[in-house]
Amino acid sequence: MPSSQKSNFYPFYDPYSDSGGLGYASKLGISLTFGAGYALLQYYSLADKMVFFRENCWILALIMSTSSFALYVATDVFRNNLNVMREIEGKYAVSLKVIDEWMSDKWLLLAGFAFGATNTTVGHVLGVPSVFFESTSSLVMVYLGTFLAGFASGMGLLAIAAVIVLYLKFAPSLQYTLDPNNPDGNGGIKKLGDSLWFFGGLIGVVGILVSIYMFGVSWTYMHKPYVQLVFLFWVSLPYILAVSIVLIPGLAVRRQVSYFKSYKSDQLKQEKLKLYSNYKQFEPKEDEEIILEKKALGEELERIQNELETLKKMRNSHIDGKSSD
Repeated sequence: MPSSQKSNFYPFYDPYSDSGGLGYASKLGISLTFGAGYALLQYYSLADKMVFFRENCWILALIMSTSSFALYVATDVFRNNLNVMREIEGKYAVSLKVIDEWMSDKWLLLAGFAFGATNTTVGHVLGVPSVFFESTSSLVMVYLGTFLAGFASGMGLLAIAAVIVLYLKFAPSLQYTLDPNNPDGNGGIKKLGDSLWFFGGLIGVVGILVSIYMFGVSWTYMHKPYVQLVFLFWVSLPYILAVSIVLIPGLAVRRQVSYFKSYKSDQLKQEKLKLYSNYKQFEPKEDEEIILEKKALGEELERIQNELETLKKMRNSHIDGKSSD
């Protein structure tokens, strides 16, 4: 890998090469193959083919493909975020450390296997429908499908945790780099906030598919109270994560931006008071000189007032609306 690419995030599922990374046609093809491969194996393992549709096996295949493609898209957006962050951080690149510590191929694979195993366990606790026990192959395939869906989602889950940690560590640097005059109205970090909404949306889409699947399967042990609790938690987990990836970084950014605005506002107000006091301290001079000096002071006061207004209108974070002031 060229030295210029060493700091970029290119995990094993989306590698970098001299010809560039994978194109979206390739990414979509891999994602569809992932889900379609399971779907075909599951379908032909069933004696009663209608079970494939009644028990939402096709939805499970769709979850695999959607999770995989969402992971590819989110990775591209995340890479763009890293470039923006590095421009803001300068030589003190906290983002690089977080990526090295959290998003190595080893941790991604471990997260995938761990969540895949957890997802399979949850399916077992809920009770695999009895129709899958009619043949060994159909039972093996439904467990394998549950594991593979969890594997893809597990890497995404680690990425969510890494993004949250990254923003918590990155946020303090904003006090020194925000530009209230940036046209994005967010001090120059609007792209970062928009990407978090995008991540939340991707997770929400997967969450909807998970809900459709979970409510459509005839789980064997749903009559047990503790199984019902497991079911409700597993259905709600994607939505909890979607809210978390937007809200937690948003609160961290809001705090730092509020500090910046308060500090900058106090500076400007002190400067404004000093200029006002100068109006009362003119030394005896010719009238023309006094007029010119007052004009210069007036222009400075106007500049400060404009900066104060711009500062007030600047959004504190992506979870805040625009100020109407």
